[in-house]
Order: sequence, then C-alpha cells, then structure tokens
Amino acid sequence: MTGLGDLMKHAQKMKAEMDRIQAEVATRTVEGSAGGGMVTAVANGKGELLSVRIDPEVGRSEDLEMLQDLVTAAANDALRKARELLTQEISRLAGGLGLPGLL
Repeated sequence: MTGLGDLMKHAQKMKAEMDRIQAEVATRTVEGSAGGGMVTAVANGKGELLSVRIDPEVGRSEDLEMLQDLVTAAANDALRKARELLTQEISRLAGGLGLPGLL
C-alpha cells in the first residue's frame, strides 16, 4: 500500500506546483506585434488581452481593413506567446517532478 500512498503524495505535490505556476504565470505579461511594431498587443499569462497600441501614423491611414488585420495579428501573436509561456513553465515543472515529456 506504500506505493499508492507515495503516488497520492506525488499527485498532491504536482497539483500544488501546478496551481503555483498558474498563479505566477497569470501575473506575467507578453507582447505581440504586427506590421513591424506598428501595432502591439499585450496579454497576460492567463491568455487575456490587456491592451492594444496603434502607432498614430497607422491610425491616420485610410486603409481600415489593413488596420484591422494588424490588430488581429498582433493580438494573436500576444496570445500565442502567453500559451508558450504557460507551456514552458509546465514543462519545467514536469521535468522537475521526474515526468519528462509530459507536454
């Protein structure tokens, strides 16, 4: 029965570490951009879009469709980086707990 007890302790430790990592990552921010930095988007580690900055020169453009595409691309870039941040932290946790290749 010791094996089952050890497994339960290991699972509890892993859950506590996962909760800690998720809380830590939630406070971090990443920035995505498009159009050579003409549009930037900031997201947090929870994958929430926090802000979008548009270069004033782009904002004056008559090409609304291009601006919409740049905002979408910048937001997607920021959200992709937020997912990568969480994946990296979880992979680090998995390696530290002796679970290589978890992700």
